[in-house]
Amino acid sequence: MTIYDRLAAWSEQARTEAAPTSLPPEAYTDHNLAELERERVMRRGWINVAHISQLAAPGDYVTFEIVDHPVLAVHGVDGVLRAFSNVCPHRSAIIADGCGNRTVFRCPYHAWTYDLSGKLIGAPHMDKDAVRDIRLKELKFEVWQGLVIVNLDVTAAPLASDLAFLEERIAPLHFERQKVVRSGVMEIACNWKVLVENFCESYHLFCVHVDTLEKSTPSITNEMLPGGPGFNHHMARTNSEPSHRWAERLGLPQERWDEAHLICIYPATVINLKGNNAIWLSIQPVSPGTLRAHWWYTLMPEDDGSVSEDDIALGENTIKTFMAEDEAVIATVQKGLAAGTGNRAPLHHWESTNVKFGQYLADRLSPVDPVA
Repeated sequence: MTIYDRLAAWSEQARTEAAPTSLPPEAYTDHNLAELERERVMRRGWINVAHISQLAAPGDYVTFEIVDHPVLAVHGVDGVLRAFSNVCPHRSAIIADGCGNRTVFRCPYHAWTYDLSGKLIGAPHMDKDAVRDIRLKELKFEVWQGLVIVNLDVTAAPLASDLAFLEERIAPLHFERQKVVRSGVMEIACNWKVLVENFCESYHLFCVHVDTLEKSTPSITNEMLPGGPGFNHHMARTNSEPSHRWAERLGLPQERWDEAHLICIYPATVINLKGNNAIWLSIQPVSPGTLRAHWWYTLMPEDDGSVSEDDIALGENTIKTFMAEDEAVIATVQKGLAAGTGNRAPLHHWESTNVKFGQYLADRLSPVDPVA
């Protein structure tokens, strides 16, 4: 039986058994499956590359890589946000790196220059008629609740329809009004799915984060919420006073002031959203045993646009602390998966979101061509 057969069998059991297990261990270690995931999941999925606050002004831009494809997101002078393949059509040099603000993008190889709409406006020593229609390749993208999300697949169905039910629930929190105050990139020695699953469930909080997250969002308050074709969702109750105050200011009824939403937008965006802040990751595979995670921390600014430096420092410290706690455990999980003897016991109800994530993957990885 191939790994693809085992995935299909697992998916069928997950739909019919009362207490399903995690994905088969090989799903986290198999090199052929990892390549198929890059093609069918990452290159055809909606991937978060930025927050709208990072593209607030004309000329603002960010860069990102979706597996091995460089991406450039830009706020144009016409007020339109666009996403491009960050590759020069001439000789495939990378156009831009990092983030910032520019009036044009100039290729470092031959100085071909593009305006913010992607149009070529300068190509030294070239015949103008020959390059008149050259543009950067534009990519599909959507802005959803403040998240800038890109899809490399030009035939992809719109994301918003898959998230309609989720949008109803979190729109009152006005995630789009929050402001990125810290961001970074980390590499961890485990399969990308391990980290996604780690954020999809709060069952581990009372053990791994006993002195940190468990104190502010006790796992006993977990509530599993309905998911959809593009996401899974659960909620905990936070005792954070700043979160309560902001939820009140946003006009939420009192019974919603303590909501902390834990969301996975498939395939690899995981979000912890509260009334006053959000922490989220966009996770990419590097190899079967290595991932790269971009993380962002946002705060709700005051009316004058300011944010508290104390709140920034507190949030940054919290992120570093709980991520270190997670990394210490999930790196050992990857070693255990290589042994192939785990993932046989039933999951807790609080891990049902991981089952939904696994079914999403199984649906996209089966059936496969015989050569795969």
